[in-house]
Amino acid sequence: MVERILLIGGSANDFGQETEGDAASFQVADTLLARKYEVFIIDDNPFSFTLGRHDIVAIQTEVTTNNILQAITDYNITAIFPTVGGLTAIRLVEEVVEILGDNAPKILGIRPVLMGAVQNSKILQERLAQLKQPVIKTRLASNMEEVFDAARDFEFPVVVRPVAPMGQTLRLQIESADELEAAAERALARSLTKQVNIDQSIAGYQEISLVVVRDRHDTMLVVGGIEDLDPVGIHTADSIAVTPIQTLPDPLYQRLRQTAFILARGFEVTGVLEVRFAVAKDSERYVVTRITPYYDRGAALVTTATGYPLVPVMTGLMLGETLEKTQIPSNYAKYTALIEPSMDHIVMRFPVFPFDELEESGQTAQHRLDTVQKSVGATIGVGRSLEEALEKSLRAAHFSNRSFSPTVMNALSDNEIIEQLIYPRDNRILVLLEALKRGYTVDELAELTKIDAFYFYKLRNIMQLERAVSENVFNADVLKDAKYYGLSDGLIARLWRDTYPNIRRYRWDNGILPTYKAFEPSAGEFEEAVSQFYSTFETENETTRLGTDSALVIGAGAFRLGDGAAASNVMASVAEELGNNQIKTIIMNNNPHDLTAIPRLADKHYFEPLEISDVMNVIEVEQPTRVFVPGNRIKLISSLREMGIRVKVIAKDKYLPASVLGDGEQTVINYFYDGKDLHIIAIGHQDNQGIMLDQNALTQHLLDTLPKPKLTIVTPGMYQLIVDRLPIERTITADDIRPMPFMHLNFMEKVTGVSWIRMVVRFMIERVTEADYELLAHWLDHAWPMPTATLRYAKADMIGHLKISGELDNGPFAMGARYYALKNDEVK
Repeated sequence: MVERILLIGGSANDFGQETEGDAASFQVADTLLARKYEVFIIDDNPFSFTLGRHDIVAIQTEVTTNNILQAITDYNITAIFPTVGGLTAIRLVEEVVEILGDNAPKILGIRPVLMGAVQNSKILQERLAQLKQPVIKTRLASNMEEVFDAARDFEFPVVVRPVAPMGQTLRLQIESADELEAAAERALARSLTKQVNIDQSIAGYQEISLVVVRDRHDTMLVVGGIEDLDPVGIHTADSIAVTPIQTLPDPLYQRLRQTAFILARGFEVTGVLEVRFAVAKDSERYVVTRITPYYDRGAALVTTATGYPLVPVMTGLMLGETLEKTQIPSNYAKYTALIEPSMDHIVMRFPVFPFDELEESGQTAQHRLDTVQKSVGATIGVGRSLEEALEKSLRAAHFSNRSFSPTVMNALSDNEIIEQLIYPRDNRILVLLEALKRGYTVDELAELTKIDAFYFYKLRNIMQLERAVSENVFNADVLKDAKYYGLSDGLIARLWRDTYPNIRRYRWDNGILPTYKAFEPSAGEFEEAVSQFYSTFETENETTRLGTDSALVIGAGAFRLGDGAAASNVMASVAEELGNNQIKTIIMNNNPHDLTAIPRLADKHYFEPLEISDVMNVIEVEQPTRVFVPGNRIKLISSLREMGIRVKVIAKDKYLPASVLGDGEQTVINYFYDGKDLHIIAIGHQDNQGIMLDQNALTQHLLDTLPKPKLTIVTPGMYQLIVDRLPIERTITADDIRPMPFMHLNFMEKVTGVSWIRMVVRFMIERVTEADYELLAHWLDHAWPMPTATLRYAKADMIGHLKISGELDNGPFAMGARYYALKNDEVK
């Protein structure tokens, strides 16, 4: 009998849950299908790329225990793959096992004790004690009296955490008794068991993570290690992270490595396990703070950074294969899965915060960083030195953030500098640089911030390099050093008070050109046809032009509020459709969690900032015949056109700001535009909670009479007309038509069963099929898989994370959404 394997999707995106799980799900499906398994996925995330596949069974329903049980019965599921849906999937699978007992399908890769330990720190602490591993002192509390008793025993500061949290975990560092009651109430409300843990604080320790894999024969290896620049006390998602580990003494690293192996063995893991440590380097003491037996942002970072095929390997091990014999993609050397990756480069992950976007809309938010996550996404920078990786990640992350302006730093008083050194904010890296410029010593800064002195020496190098550049205008030797350490042409232009084109021309005239290096798991020791690259300024180049007819797809960049996951899905679909039409495809992006990072979506991947200088460098190497850019990159699109590049824009509109706040509702007419004519495809209604589509709302009469103004643009795309009601009582012109928000486009595809963005691509590249024309000509005859459905924006805890007040317009600021079919009596 063929195994029928169910993947548990991650449901709505939220803080700490971007698109890395969906990217892993897509690759797991590939791996399982290659082994002839039948694959099913249950999810209600309208932005899921995996749900859009036609070679697996997509169960489009709310991700709950009851619905998983129903799917097991309906589809005769024989095994469950629990490690791509985050913490929620682990919790739901544990509940399924409790209900079905011995009749439950096989749970691949994770034993029941591990599922319990991931959710309940008491179980984790007990198991760590059995394995003789160091742990944080902690007490379980079910009421306020127990909470205060524990806090008195440990002394402040303490950390309050919910047991078995709903959604992502929550850590609240409390400095005094005055703050404790409110924090405990909040944590208790997030706990499914109505219990909290009170932990002794380890603020100031260094955070280290190791990602390991283990097979059923107890063979283990470390895939990668991650070092947080910021100490414990700042949420790890808000910290700047570096891989490989930079500052740990090797004997201490080896102890952590052995501990990770002991835990993988002790919990009987087959597959992947991330172990997080807090380390007091002055004494070399450490404690285990968390274990993560599923694919999350740490696993995504080391996968990208090393080039190691973690998802195929993890999947094979969970199926019972060994590291020696597991099947991996053919472009890797035979024993890649069995060899610990080596890195000859540095990767830095830089968090992206939403403060600017919120404050432009009149919202206030708390910029101070603490144990509660405030970032909504991240980018990476890759280089041969830490300076280069930092420069690239910084400009990749904050292409339009006023907080990162040098002018803001210059305006800070000395007291404000000290305050922000002790209580860091989102732009702390520039505060550190400013402190160095004002004469603070490395030792003083290391003591104030608890950041390793190594990083301040690196920041001082950058400061001295920028000074040398500004003092040596149009000096080729200084320019060569600046480019080697990652300074962009745009920054050099500002330092030299000149223009980007002049800097670029001067660099070319002096032979200062980028070279590209491959992400090779063996650091070049074995012959591997690796397709992932980053730039540096050295002599040897490891990439060549892909071909005479290729397409460059620019990714959406970091996950941001509004349509981060939806934009990721759209650009991944663009890339895959180009490949389906036998066009050599290159993806350029800077987000390790993004769907465009899936290896098979392109012939080549470049992990680079999405600034004009970096994009032009890739264009000069690859000379693509087509360049696709998402519509949010307005500045990049304009700059490319100024450089004479013909750009194909994937038109988008986040949402009309403040359009449907309160109880307002609007009618939405949705169009497909083929480059000449508008085709009406659906009528919907939207409010501040979401959008509803009803196939029956579009009658032949409306199809014939609704406005289809003549557009002056020639680029195919998806568009909308927003009106208060039907019939329309005013004249509609082309100016009234707006690009469709990516979140609505994703929902439209799921509900209608048509991949509209792929059709847009086919019209753009003139590969339209007869089936496309037939569909548009007889659209009313097309049967929707979900004739009536609604998308509802997920309620992320914006108040708890960002301390905002007032009502948000969910269109531009929602983090995620869910969707479901409506019954007849639910339709207005």
